[in-house]
Amino acid sequence: MEPGASEPDRRLLVLVRHAKAVSGEEGADHERELTHGGHRAAAAGGRWLAGVLREPGLVWCSDAVRASQTWAAMASALEPGEVVVGRDLYLASPRDVLDRVQSSAAASMVVVGHNPTMEQVLASLTGELTGLRPGAIVVLDLSSRHVLASWAPPS
Repeated sequence: MEPGASEPDRRLLVLVRHAKAVSGEEGADHERELTHGGHRAAAAGGRWLAGVLREPGLVWCSDAVRASQTWAAMASALEPGEVVVGRDLYLASPRDVLDRVQSSAAASMVVVGHNPTMEQVLASLTGELTGLRPGAIVVLDLSSRHVLASWAPPS
């Protein structure tokens, strides 16, 4: 059965690290934009995710420019339910993310955020520290805490 396939009581979490952004030397971190390659990678990631989970129930995206641009590039390939873009994810700790995910009634949730938080959330759920390159996507089964699928842009 493919990861996005319907199973009773299965809850999926998709962690997305924002795609490659310009360096923060020129201005505020929150306003950093994606590079041209970051835009391409995010769009490719969205196409990949559509083959795994075309209709996520809830998307929670940081309001930082680079995260919002990542989601916008991914979204054209997907049919999400509710989309929430907010500052709270930009500032969130791993515990904040886990609490939000666990309190959600959505059967599937995409979180588009930042490192080190995304890596720490993944480690908390799987028990393994795994590096996430910019633009990386990991699909997890929340019940088993297993990674079902993952994707990363080419280096």
